[in-house]
Amino acid sequence: MATQNTTDSSWTVFIEILSDEFTDKTGFGVYAHITPVDINQAYQQYQQRNAPMRLFAREYVRHHA
Repeated sequence: MATQNTTDSSWTVFIEILSDEFTDKTGFGVYAHITPVDINQAYQQYQQRNAPMRLFAREYVRHHA
């Protein structure tokens, strides 16, 4: 169960950071630009890379905004 809580926490932080990056760049949050399915795919990509979450989000937004 601890693993699930860690995953849930990481997922929540990921969405917040991704939304912050979209808002900073475009003035609109994440859901104005990509679907929940896209967010899930982005999270899966993040988990496969060895990069800080904020850096991944910044690069993702740069390519999708």
